[in-house]
Amino acid sequence: MNIKYNESNKSIEIKDGLKNYAFLINFLMVLNLLNAILNLSDVKASFGFMKIIWLVLGVVSIVILYNSIFKKSTREKIPADQIKGLNKRIFLGRKKYFIELKNGKTRDLLEVKSELEFTKLSKMFTKNGILQ
Repeated sequence: MNIKYNESNKSIEIKDGLKNYAFLINFLMVLNLLNAILNLSDVKASFGFMKIIWLVLGVVSIVILYNSIFKKSTREKIPADQIKGLNKRIFLGRKKYFIELKNGKTRDLLEVKSELEFTKLSKMFTKNGILQ
């Protein structure tokens, strides 16, 4: 678990490479969206099965881009006063842990894999005064 509390500037430092992963996903979704727009812009072709597929791919790309830009955070240094809490969600039988921020975004914790690591992180947050 590469999550540390920095006493000097009262922030949490997370080193998990999420920023690079998110950039790659956003880049691919933008390319996918541009490809969908180019394929849908051909007005001479009839509206058939391929147009429906590209329309669905474009909508999925828009949803993923919206979620990653407006709902997720990839910051590696999070000030302690911006943290609202720790939480977990179960999706398809797998637990995912994340930090809730006061601006409404969430920061996924890819390195936290088990309940034991989550309780250690929660104790660290409580000890340093981030959570009550």
